[in-house]
Amino acid sequence: MTTSHRFPFWLLVLGLFAAATPLLGCDDTASMVVVVNRFDDASVYKLWWNTTLIADPVPPGQISAAERTVPSDDLAYALLAPGWSPATGGPPPALIAIQSFGRLSVTRGKTLGIAVSDDTFVGNCAAGTPLDADSAAFIVERIFPGDFAGATYDPATCTTTTPNTDAGVDQ
Repeated sequence: MTTSHRFPFWLLVLGLFAAATPLLGCDDTASMVVVVNRFDDASVYKLWWNTTLIADPVPPGQISAAERTVPSDDLAYALLAPGWSPATGGPPPALIAIQSFGRLSVTRGKTLGIAVSDDTFVGNCAAGTPLDADSAAFIVERIFPGDFAGATYDPATCTTTTPNTDAGVDQ
C-alpha cells in the first residue's frame, strides 16, 4: 500500500506571501545630502546633518560629493574656514562654528542640498551673527570635538585660543 503525501497548498501560499511581504512596502532608494558652499572667501571645512558627516572640505563656490543619509528633519552644523582652501594643504588657521538658521529636511529617495552662506547659517561674526554660548558649546564640544580639542572657542569673536604649551621652557 502506498501513501501519497501531498504538499498542502495553503502552506505554499503562506510561504510565497511571507517572502513577498517585505517587498511590498520596501523602498530602498537612498536619501542623499550635498553641501553647496555659497561663500566666495571661505571653505566649508566640515558639515554635520542628522546622521551624516561631510568630512571633505568644500572650497568656495563648490559643491560636495553626495553622501548617503536617512530621511529626517534637523539642524545642520558646520565649520567654516575663512581664507583657507583645501588646495593650500595643512589644517586651516581658524575655524568658525556655524549652525543653520532652521531645520532642514529630506524625504526618502530625495537629495538635500545644504546651501552654506551668511543668509542660511548663523555664527559668522564677520556677518554680525555670532552664535549664542550654548549653541557654540554644543557644536565645538559635541559635534566637532576633535577639531577644538584642548582649545577654547569664543562665539562672540569667532576665535579659538589654545593653551601655551611652551610656557616655562627655555629655547
